[in-house]
Amino acid sequence: MIIQRLWHQSRWRLTMIFAVIFIAMSAILGNYVNNACQRASADYTSLISDIMLAQQSIPQPRLPTTARNHQANIQHIENIGHFFSVSKKHLDDIKNNIEHHRFLNANVISLSNHFYELHNRFSRLNLVVQAAPSRPELIQTLQHSAIELNNKQEWLYSELLYELQGLSQQQRLAMQRLSISMSVLLVLVFSAAITLCMAVLHLRHQRNLMQKLMLTDELTGLYNRRHLVNVALAALTQAQRDKTPLSLLVLDIDYFKSINDSYGHPTGDEVLRQISGRLGNLSRPSDIFARIGGEEFCLLMPNTYTYDALQVADRFRLEIENMQFEGIATGVRLTISIGVTTGTGDEHTFEQLYSFADKALYAAKTNGRNRVESMLPPISHPASNLDEKNYFHQLMSQSSDS
Repeated sequence: MIIQRLWHQSRWRLTMIFAVIFIAMSAILGNYVNNACQRASADYTSLISDIMLAQQSIPQPRLPTTARNHQANIQHIENIGHFFSVSKKHLDDIKNNIEHHRFLNANVISLSNHFYELHNRFSRLNLVVQAAPSRPELIQTLQHSAIELNNKQEWLYSELLYELQGLSQQQRLAMQRLSISMSVLLVLVFSAAITLCMAVLHLRHQRNLMQKLMLTDELTGLYNRRHLVNVALAALTQAQRDKTPLSLLVLDIDYFKSINDSYGHPTGDEVLRQISGRLGNLSRPSDIFARIGGEEFCLLMPNTYTYDALQVADRFRLEIENMQFEGIATGVRLTISIGVTTGTGDEHTFEQLYSFADKALYAAKTNGRNRVESMLPPISHPASNLDEKNYFHQLMSQSSDS
């Protein structure tokens, strides 16, 4: 009755119309703000971690070989079966993680078909692996299937990371629109301003965390191969411009596989963390220390001559040799082998420097381990060498299994 009486008064009628419009707009904006906040606060960190872990920990299938005896065939079948099992586990973990996110865009959801296809193929191939010991003719098929599925996995994981990067940009765009909407709702809902601030902080933290995951090794906290290559190219350009030396150390833990076999992979991971922490503390602030795969590390030393690099390398070697590790028997000592090379401002590419350091590391391994070897590039070495470049990319794309 009161509403009817007020409605008949033109002044109150206009007020009620504006009130209804205002409430409707507030509800629409409030719903938009709530939805935008949920999208902005969606955390994809665990999904990115699963993808990067899958890329780093899945063993690479070996290329087919011809001459094999029965024992070698059995071992090769077991390796292929291990590849299928590990790949399928990571694939299922990532697929389950995707299903828990409400706001993934259609491009990411559409990739689910590839997950189901790979899942089914892995399941079928596991049955073939079980039959392969009694049917050696299946080994060739399994090898080609493993290589094919590995390529499909790499493509799928790369597509996922690309889409997640796009989602991060969409989150930032959503936050900009959210800021505009919040200025309208500030009069009615002051708490929306608090939500905005929290969402901005969360987005910034998430963006920094995503960037850190892209550039660092998850286990040790060191830089990863991607960041090392990017920094090395810039450092090499600077060294060539200033005609200053640039030294490169490639380090590898001797007989590290025996630690994993004797004490377990958790202890092996802890050993890697302890070694990376100790060597990282011994490095200069200007040096770039990175883990490039498995138990292999790389130290980039700008403005450092070979003599100084060899001294640093030997100090690293002695430090690890005398180091006692938690979780390992007191009498057990770990050692490292190191390869050293130096560019002297000539037109050498980073791929070439890395190949020389890696060859020096191989020499250190061959000559008994727990030693430092150096190999310097020739002064008149050409700036571009296709074989060296292919050799470098092959090394950087493989994960160490030892």
